[in-house]
Amino acid sequence: MYKRDTRFSMVFPALLAAVLFVPFVMNFLAHAWYGEKHFPPLTMMKLPADSSVISLPQEIKQYKPFEITLQLNTRELARRINDIVKKSHPGTELQGIRSEVFPEMRARIAGDAFSIDPPEPQVQFFSGQGEMSRWSWIITPEKTGRHHLSIELHLQTAETTREHPQVADLAEIQLFVRENPEAWMRTHGIWYALFTLLAAGWWWKKRLIKKRKAANEQ
Repeated sequence: MYKRDTRFSMVFPALLAAVLFVPFVMNFLAHAWYGEKHFPPLTMMKLPADSSVISLPQEIKQYKPFEITLQLNTRELARRINDIVKKSHPGTELQGIRSEVFPEMRARIAGDAFSIDPPEPQVQFFSGQGEMSRWSWIITPEKTGRHHLSIELHLQTAETTREHPQVADLAEIQLFVRENPEAWMRTHGIWYALFTLLAAGWWWKKRLIKKRKAANEQ
């Protein structure tokens, strides 16, 4: 009987480790094989501007902040939009823009699966490179998988006011957020460690009791 208890006491830690960590390892490997092979961030422009005006990293991980910057010649963009508006027929306007657009713009990023800093529309800052304006945001992905971010421009037109601008979508960014094991361990690892310590303490106490019983029987 004592030998069986000894074998069980040797096997129990391995079983405990398997129960705790095998599901996590399988989930991590599944994302490693399938998640990481998904596309890099893809930018689709919805106004007449090149996608190169938006800078973002090629790899995105959950809970790892990254920066998105937008450098835009607002005067040139306003000129292009106004050219399209002049040639448009009623009902075919570009995102509902019907009057002259001015170079003064604000920008905002929106996305449901992200923490965005700052979240509100930002005024433009000149970057020092000619007439280029610059905006930047710090984005923290909160969920893994496929998601998208939208960049909005708050335009000033001949028919709007500063309090009620014309909101137009500049771009949509499609991206895939990878698993982040390090961040996951920082967030959830303490609970696994606590449970492991409690289980190990229970096992050790039970083992000592069995040893004492076996010694008394001898």
